[in-house]
Amino acid sequence: MKKQNIVLTGFMGTGKSTVGRLLAERLGYDFVDTDELIVERDGRSIADIFRESGEPAFRQWEARVAQELSQAVGLVIATGGRMMVDEANAQALQKNGRVFCLTADPHTILARLEGDERRPLLNVSDPEAQIRLLLAARAAAYGRFPQIATDGRTPEQVTDEIVMFIQGGGAAVKTTRLPVTHPTGRYDIIVGENLLNQVRELAQIAGEFVVITDDRVGPLYAHRCAGATAVITVPSGEQYKTLDTVRTLYNELLQVGLDRQGTIVALGGGVVGDMAGFAAASFLRGVDFVQCPTTLLSMVDASVGGKTGVDLPQGKNLVGAFKQPTAVLADISTLYTLDPAEFASGMAEVVKHGLIASPALLKILETGDWRLAAPTPFASVNLQSLVLQAVQVKRDVVEEDPFEQGRRALLNLGHTFGHAIEQVSGYAVRHGEGVALGLVAAANLSARLEYCDPALQSRIEGILQRIGLPIRIPAEFAPEALYQAMWHDKKKAAGKLRFILLRDVADVFIDGDVAETAVLATLHALQA
Repeated sequence: MKKQNIVLTGFMGTGKSTVGRLLAERLGYDFVDTDELIVERDGRSIADIFRESGEPAFRQWEARVAQELSQAVGLVIATGGRMMVDEANAQALQKNGRVFCLTADPHTILARLEGDERRPLLNVSDPEAQIRLLLAARAAAYGRFPQIATDGRTPEQVTDEIVMFIQGGGAAVKTTRLPVTHPTGRYDIIVGENLLNQVRELAQIAGEFVVITDDRVGPLYAHRCAGATAVITVPSGEQYKTLDTVRTLYNELLQVGLDRQGTIVALGGGVVGDMAGFAAASFLRGVDFVQCPTTLLSMVDASVGGKTGVDLPQGKNLVGAFKQPTAVLADISTLYTLDPAEFASGMAEVVKHGLIASPALLKILETGDWRLAAPTPFASVNLQSLVLQAVQVKRDVVEEDPFEQGRRALLNLGHTFGHAIEQVSGYAVRHGEGVALGLVAAANLSARLEYCDPALQSRIEGILQRIGLPIRIPAEFAPEALYQAMWHDKKKAAGKLRFILLRDVADVFIDGDVAETAVLATLHALQA
């Protein structure tokens, strides 16, 4: 079988030759450096070619080499920094090659090239300014290819990441876009694998951007967001979703100098997305905001629709704002590092979306067709399909009701109960686990009020158990305490609690007049 070439592009000083040699050794390929090949064929150094024959002569050599190498197989090719900027060269090498663009910030590049006299384009009085100028000129061309950040990383680490992409993405899942319209514009939900490496291009970020992440996600994925001005890390966990943490974000954003033309990129789960979004809505009276959810729960729910906010001691999300993202990048490759409990937590929102508006999705969950064998529990194509079907329910609802004046409230199915359980537990219960218990409680209350068949509760419980989610409220959470916690939830109206109840699958409604006795009876009935 023919071995597809691996082509490394990127600016000078990003490590193409060093990484290319390591990669060739790992893959059992031959290595070719196009600059070295040109020097060998021409008999002069690159600096001499530029000085004696001019830059056009060197570019002609690049074009000839690109055509020649496009006919070969089993190569790792390190190209000159401008070679793939030329469209004809790029097309030639892409015919039988998979391209990766190595990146580094200007300061890193300058430090790596210090003392190297073989770079004629940098023989100027201010080489760092020249690097910035050239990077800006080549940004669109480089942006066509997956980005691999090299700042602060060893060549071995960069090689490992490329090998991971090659081995894990040989049959890459097609990227899918779901457009979302809202009163002030539109954005795309982009679902696929290995999207973080192209965050600037996919999200169409024109200026500087700052990544906000947490101490669990940042070490795993922040380096993939090539070109970020800074990475700001917050502690992980709902208990840190507070005004104090947001105040810290403001201070750090000021310190790194983000201006009103900048963008905040949220990299993490729902907690990070909520806080980063609230910071984006309020910092400098609003800057652009991109969601890069890394949990299933945040992909299918929290990242879409523009809700942002923080918690107060009295309850969840009591301070916040609507801030629509300019893009949502759901990189499903980040889901493979989730522990089973965290993944199951996200599945609760998928079940919720099936109950609200997608009998077909619920049927898939019920039959277990989405589940596949180890080493990862889900194949990428099935996982992408699952995310797409679930997020489409959310998209359709928020387009119809962007500010939760009507139908959007249905997305809170299970949440009045779930938020109360989370709060009383001191957030020891995960959000998705609370939602799962809330879905069972909503079905129980609906049947108790004779809105639905009691069999619906059993059906929901069967799906949740198959996923690995709880269906009974821990005995230590007193029903009376849970009921009191509900009164701190923002979903009450006109002095009454509002519950999202069910008549059947895809037949969900709001009831703002439920007796306390009925709610307490449901809570008692579901105690473990």
